[in-house]
Amino acid sequence: MAKLWKNVRDAKGKSRMQEIDLSTLAIASPTVIYLTGFMTTDSRPSYVAANLKSLKNIMRDKSGNTPAAEIYVWSYSNLRNVFNLAAYNCRPEHACSATAVKLAAGVIMPLVSENGQPLPRAEAQKRLRNVTFFGYSAGTILAQEVFNASMKMMQKIGYKPEEVRELLREVVLVSAGNVSRPAKEKNRFTTLYLAGSDDGMTIWTDRIWSPRQNLFARLPRQMTIKQMSDTSLLITAPAKKEKNIHYTLRNLFARLTRRPTIKPPSDVSPHALLHYTTSDDTHGQFSKIALNALINAVNRKTTPDVFQLLEPLPSHPPQETAIYRDRIKKAIGGN
Repeated sequence: MAKLWKNVRDAKGKSRMQEIDLSTLAIASPTVIYLTGFMTTDSRPSYVAANLKSLKNIMRDKSGNTPAAEIYVWSYSNLRNVFNLAAYNCRPEHACSATAVKLAAGVIMPLVSENGQPLPRAEAQKRLRNVTFFGYSAGTILAQEVFNASMKMMQKIGYKPEEVRELLREVVLVSAGNVSRPAKEKNRFTTLYLAGSDDGMTIWTDRIWSPRQNLFARLPRQMTIKQMSDTSLLITAPAKKEKNIHYTLRNLFARLTRRPTIKPPSDVSPHALLHYTTSDDTHGQFSKIALNALINAVNRKTTPDVFQLLEPLPSHPPQETAIYRDRIKKAIGGN
């Protein structure tokens, strides 16, 4: 079955992966949960460990430090979650897999209820601010399913729909290599969607499920930031410059199923995580966005503002900060 993991050290100081029982999970401080791509399964512990290390690297700022946060990674029981992608895209307002129900019950519900009763609003808000999801590829679908599951479960114990949405905006989601449906996901978690205009997985998903609202019809070469709702921004840009790539289903699957590495070679697919999480300005236009968003999310003390997630960290040199701010400003103004 799908599992939650974290890195721990044994009595001898040796690092190892430990499975976390969701029924005992108690989130009381800033926490980041990495909802991985579909190849990260329970039977591949090396993949799980690599993804956890990757997230820690993504969240390392210019000083070399990572924020004080609990970091977990999610693995899937098998490749069945690929079919959840289709099920979700058919019914994005309601679909939620058994995995999503499990996550909602273990992560969200203990923060908004006690003994089966809703908590006072201010207390629930404070607790939910400790939760940040980082979703990649198939994990971007799972994150949306967790929202749907939470909506149903919270209403079942007495919350009104508008109260649920108001509370769940306290949760931050950074959605990289996005394959969900942003146009159908208004006012959910506070969300940054990162979607490559040359990312075959994202393009195929968009063309299949949203032919009338094709977000990538023009395949823009410059980054654009579009506000999708009060709580979400869609950020599109080329993930990677790569020539002579024709996205048939066959070669797309071949690229997606390559063995993941912490630092992929430069010729990997535009869907590769590195292109969305780089902090190298020469690598691509998504540079530093995931880093800033995740650390700003971890450090938040009030209801998050989706634009504030883009604010540069103070650890960046002034020249880099100026370049970053100019890129973001142009991307917002270009809409």
